[in-house]
Amino acid sequence: TNSSDLYPGFFRVLDSVALVLKEYNKTVVEVSGHTDSTGTTEYNQSLSLRRASTVGEYLHARGINGVRIITMGFGELEPIASNDTAEGRQQNRRVELRLVPIVEGA
Repeated sequence: TNSSDLYPGFFRVLDSVALVLKEYNKTVVEVSGHTDSTGTTEYNQSLSLRRASTVGEYLHARGINGVRIITMGFGELEPIASNDTAEGRQQNRRVELRLVPIVEGA
């Protein structure tokens, strides 16, 4: 869909991520937004970044310092399923989270 709203079922997951980030303060979270191939490349890039930013804002509101939240939008460039079916397009509309340790001196 053309939405960057958070799915209510995702709140618990994000709350758990926030707890982990609070516990391990030498960790950052990479938040990457993705879309299906419907629409223009430019629109999908913008939508994917909005999706990632929405998740980042949620984590920030839970007390995570913004410098520890890296948001990226990949648009339609990294599909995990075929965009030829409705089911595949739904799978491609997603946000992925990756926890990354902060390496001292890097």
